[in-house]
Amino acid sequence: MLETIDAKGKTLARRRLAVRGGVGALWLLGVALAISSGWEPGYWWGNRPWPYSFGHVLVAIIQISLVSLALYDCLRPRSEGSSLARTARAAGVSFLTMAWLAMQSFTDQPGYAYAAWQYVTIVTAVLLLALVAHAAVWAFRAFLQRAA
Repeated sequence: MLETIDAKGKTLARRRLAVRGGVGALWLLGVALAISSGWEPGYWWGNRPWPYSFGHVLVAIIQISLVSLALYDCLRPRSEGSSLARTARAAGVSFLTMAWLAMQSFTDQPGYAYAAWQYVTIVTAVLLLALVAHAAVWAFRAFLQRAA
């Protein structure tokens, strides 16, 4: 019995490490894109010198970090009973971050804005699809329980 519990603990630890590593790698990719895109002024700037906009890039990194934390909250290994609530919470945070980005968007933005926007859009789409799938499974199970 103790060996089974220890084996489950090791499996859970490996799964947590894999999720943390995957989300961490995705976060690093998003941050690297935002930092490197900070040098791209956009089409409206012309040939004038472009100062690196540290503050705006920092805001883009915060937005990327917020969505990455929501993704980790959805993917972290826990019991299946709270899976729908975690997915809904993560999708909600991601959607609010996407709305925050949409409120400050305009045409021909600098590169960091496009990097953050694409990252948030992709993660939000994945989380919303996961939420729809979870809700469909939940509704199907509820339908089967009422039919029985």
